[in-house]
Amino acid sequence: MPNLTADEIVTLRHKRHFIQFGGAKPNSPVKYGGQDAQYMVVEGVSNPETGGLDPVFVHDPRRQGLYRLIGRSISAPDLPQATLLLREKHGAIPRQLTRIGCKFNLYEPTGACGDLSDFLGGWVDYVLIYSGAVVSDKDLGNRSAWDADDPIEDSLSLTLSEIYPMGSLSFGEGAATQVDRNVVDIVYGSVVSCGDCSPADDGANRIYAVTAPSGAGSPGLQAEVVYTANGGATWSQVNITGFGATEAPVAIDIVGSYLVVVGSGAYFYALLNSQTGAPGTFTKVSTGFVANKAPLDIYVVSPREIFFSGQGGYVYKSSNLSAGVTPVTDGSVTASDLYRISGAEDVIVAVGKDGALIKSLNRGATWASTTTAPVGTLTDLYAIAVKSRSEFWVGSNYGRAYYTLDGGESWLELSFIGNGSGQVKDIVFVNEEVGYISFSNTTPRASLITTWNGGSDWTSTSPRIMNYPTMNYGNRIAYPVADSSIAVNNIAIGGLAGNGTDGIILVGVAARM
Repeated sequence: MPNLTADEIVTLRHKRHFIQFGGAKPNSPVKYGGQDAQYMVVEGVSNPETGGLDPVFVHDPRRQGLYRLIGRSISAPDLPQATLLLREKHGAIPRQLTRIGCKFNLYEPTGACGDLSDFLGGWVDYVLIYSGAVVSDKDLGNRSAWDADDPIEDSLSLTLSEIYPMGSLSFGEGAATQVDRNVVDIVYGSVVSCGDCSPADDGANRIYAVTAPSGAGSPGLQAEVVYTANGGATWSQVNITGFGATEAPVAIDIVGSYLVVVGSGAYFYALLNSQTGAPGTFTKVSTGFVANKAPLDIYVVSPREIFFSGQGGYVYKSSNLSAGVTPVTDGSVTASDLYRISGAEDVIVAVGKDGALIKSLNRGATWASTTTAPVGTLTDLYAIAVKSRSEFWVGSNYGRAYYTLDGGESWLELSFIGNGSGQVKDIVFVNEEVGYISFSNTTPRASLITTWNGGSDWTSTSPRIMNYPTMNYGNRIAYPVADSSIAVNNIAIGGLAGNGTDGIILVGVAARM
């Protein structure tokens, strides 16, 4: 017999709204509609997936007067649109009566249980993120009346960058039987496909990880690539051709159709099978790397712009995987080892030993140190995320995380991270709003800390992070290169298991139905 009191569907009462003037930035606080912001509702939301869909016809070869559909001409979609309605509260000039000018964000938590005024923990179902809202028109409505006493309501017409949902990430261990050593790095390798040219893939099916070798002694197992082509349902493993039993990889990434593993003073690349995702035979390339200045990390702009940070302050660039590299900075800016490298658009930043931090604003043509450094020379930087020309995030081996909003002229610390103990292993930002920090304290006990308002607020608990398994540390974080609705709701982490000996791969997924 059905449950007559069931509450299975979302209704309007299950939603509230937050606003973040200035957009998704760590110095832009969110304000709750009806408390520290005006009462608000969102109406008339339009979120196009495509633009025009026009048929491409030819005359039917065999039937006169009929036509054959041979394709579709698809144009780019329009930007999302919405209307923000606000009711004015007493006590101050309503913000909407002033010129807003700059873009802002809206957040719509949804849930039947919990306190929806709690931005981080009050939602249950999902949060709908309205990113990059710009006001195109204001309708201030009726401002007075002869004898009515209706509430004043202001209507703002919005054009947005994108609208997407973010849900709760539930975690499971992947490749438990294949992985028995520290997982050094991990990456998604999917190409979004509807199944016409390759197996259907929403962007999250293929994941590749590289493990450490077993080291000297018997049996002397070499480093391996462990991968899945079906979102973690099954896993396989392959040896890296040319890697010795004691040679250690440092990074893994995707370059076009190739999988690249960095380590042992070189990089190794293998063609990925477009149907199965399996790596082929690896080819070793050491051409261009300077002796004792080995590569330590990789950053891929495109298949023709691949950067490697290295020992002794070296940064290398490859324009062709088969041809090797050339140095683009030779240790003259810093002589410290550069453990990590990342970038966004024309900006590339590398960080490393003794607080070294160098940047290029012209895609690696020239390099310089930032005006100030976030840490001293006794602290190493192991994590770097570049959001824009001016906003960088870094993490240290003393468990601290910092960010700059002026390209390194000044730095601010996330005071709740580490407090001088543990390590920040990795920092990534999926898009303007959603980011992650992999932190391990001295217990050791790893945690995943996340934001979905650009770093203004962070959390490591439910409802966003569910059932995070016990592990020593997570070395690297990966997310799909896909639409935001997929990218922010899938994550993979590689590191060391809680027993301190086995490696571990965690895959987090937000449920869809």
